[in-house]
Amino acid sequence: MNEPKKYFGITLDPVHIGAGGYRLGGVDNTIVREPATDVPKIPGTSLAGVIRASAELAKTEDDKKNETEKKFKNINIETVFGSENRQGMLRFYDGQIIFFPVSSIQGTVWVTTKELSEYWLGDIKDIQEEKIIIPDEVEDKVYIIKGINSEVLNLGWLLLETKNITKGKEIILPSELKDFLKRIAIVSDKLFTHIVNDNLEVRTSVRIDTTTGTAAEGALFTYEAIPRGTVFGFEMVIDTRREDVNDIESLIKATFPYLRLLGIGGLGTRGFGRVEIFEINENSQQTTP
Repeated sequence: MNEPKKYFGITLDPVHIGAGGYRLGGVDNTIVREPATDVPKIPGTSLAGVIRASAELAKTEDDKKNETEKKFKNINIETVFGSENRQGMLRFYDGQIIFFPVSSIQGTVWVTTKELSEYWLGDIKDIQEEKIIIPDEVEDKVYIIKGINSEVLNLGWLLLETKNITKGKEIILPSELKDFLKRIAIVSDKLFTHIVNDNLEVRTSVRIDTTTGTAAEGALFTYEAIPRGTVFGFEMVIDTRREDVNDIESLIKATFPYLRLLGIGGLGTRGFGRVEIFEINENSQQTTP
């Protein structure tokens, strides 16, 4: 069994993965959340499903190539991803929001927590990339990490005092993220939950009556989504105890361009779901496939 491999993603469109329920005082169609924190997440089952579908497309394209150019000829999709009668070789874990975009008077600020940034970026050791400092202790304030110059900062409707970090742990902000994340702030876990849930994208829509071609009476509904520009991460493990397939990671990378087109979650016909996935090597820079 291999160690979990970390992958990162940026939402190119809003992402809606429905929970199939209603929250009192909220919206009609809610999204899946982590029960312990109430922060939205991307379920591992959703990731596994869309990556499997994209892998089948990548394998089909590869099969059309000349025999010498084929990369995945020894890979069986059912062996890798599983079937009704057999467990697959891959384990997908739920995707977590790492940096969440929030509107402020200084522009978009990407909010994170000490624990999230340390877990997802703490093992990267490329000394050539940009270094940021995360605080040792976090109170109910905004800790400025990058690109913010203000004594107070509004995050949506919330106005908080800012604080510069004088000492803390140094971590690496990889090249795939450093130019994208122009303003970064750290808040407490408690504030992070409220900030994320108060700044999700909420849209209103209506069901169309197929007989009249107009809006159906009483069919107005609202739905929420993780907004465009959110940075998330997920982990995947390859179980190689039964069979050694060296090209599995290459197949996973080959699915990333399809996710930019086909997306993940629901409401794809309404412009939802596209994501850009990339891998960051923990010891050295690795470019986007």
